Amino acid sequence: IIVINLLLTLTAVPVLTLGAGLTATYDTSRRLQGEDDRGAARIFLASLRSNLGRATALWALVAPVGAAIVASWIFLPVPELAVLKTLFTLVFVLVFPYVWTVQARFENTVLRTLRNAVVIALARLPYTLGIAVIHLGIGAIIVATWNLLPQFLAFLLLLGYPLVVFGVTAMMERALAPYV
Repeated sequence: IIVINLLLTLTAVPVLTLGAGLTATYDTSRRLQGEDDRGAARIFLASLRSNLGRATALWALVAPVGAAIVASWIFLPVPELAVLKTLFTLVFVLVFPYVWTVQARFENTVLRTLRNAVVIALARLPYTLGIAVIHLGIGAIIVATWNLLPQFLAFLLLLGYPLVVFGVTAMMERALAPYV
């Protein structure tokens, strides 16, 4: 997990390639948990190379949507928009992990990948909610560590987002099973 986090961090430095890094992270987690023994770095780099173009194009579409949602919460404190903003935020948070997993698993166009990610996330809603709970649970652990045991925060930061990805991989595989 630490090796993958370091590689993901390196791909996040040029923000443009973060989508490819996220795709490689989800793909590497799946392959390592599925008995692929080539090594985390080798799997990550191979996945990064094979997904670079499409995942970067996906990131170019997904990142502005996420930024717009965040900006709406910060700059539009209009109570009448709270329900709409909450709905958009919820859909984005539920679909976000599927975008990178679907990109790693299937050969599709960018728009087809986005469409499939939305359809799978909504069609397999119990799994999607389970994935969201795992994300929230690990987030709560990080916040609790920050507040109660700050000396262990460095360890959690060393594990980074790949810790969450490894936590959701089994559930993500179950969600995708009918489509594989």
